[in-house]
Amino acid sequence: MKKFSLGIALILLLLSVSSKAYANSPTEALELTVNKLIAIARNKAIDSKQQKIELQSVINLDVDFEAVSRRVVVKPWKKSSADQKLQFKKLFSNIVVNTYFSLLENYSDEEVVYVKEQLKGKKYAIVDTQILSDNKKVPVRYRMIKAGDTWKIYDFVPEGISLVSSYKKNYASILKKQGMDGLLKEMIKKEQQRTKEHLAKE
Repeated sequence: MKKFSLGIALILLLLSVSSKAYANSPTEALELTVNKLIAIARNKAIDSKQQKIELQSVINLDVDFEAVSRRVVVKPWKKSSADQKLQFKKLFSNIVVNTYFSLLENYSDEEVVYVKEQLKGKKYAIVDTQILSDNKKVPVRYRMIKAGDTWKIYDFVPEGISLVSSYKKNYASILKKQGMDGLLKEMIKKEQQRTKEHLAKE
């Protein structure tokens, strides 16, 4: 159920949106991200390799991986070196991109409705949405942070299940036993396994 719900959160960024966007608002920022990802999903003129490159570009631009990483790793993040932080953000970005990429083929014209936008001070916001599919309404919350003049995503919460909290829980024991280097090794190992499985399917 958790994997299914997190999948919903990720695929929501590939869905067409029915909403009223406000200039310079978190809602508008989210809609712009959606539009870019929809364009990639619908572009049949590019191959899968180029599609993945464009997907990576959008995700790296519109998701704040610094904010995500600090919340996933928590205390060890402060003690990590600059190289460790850079490597973690790159590996975690790849996890998100690979998840999106595997969901691209499942894209269809489901509708997403923006229910409510809540500003939390000047820097944070919550955007509540619903995905309308097969006569069902699936609630998904997006947590956003303002980086300069731009609103970026730092968490997806489908049906009450936080992407950040899930990875935080999964990584906690590894960080406790093996530290940051141990976690990075595990992440690299899993990425290599994913690559191997992908090549085997080609």
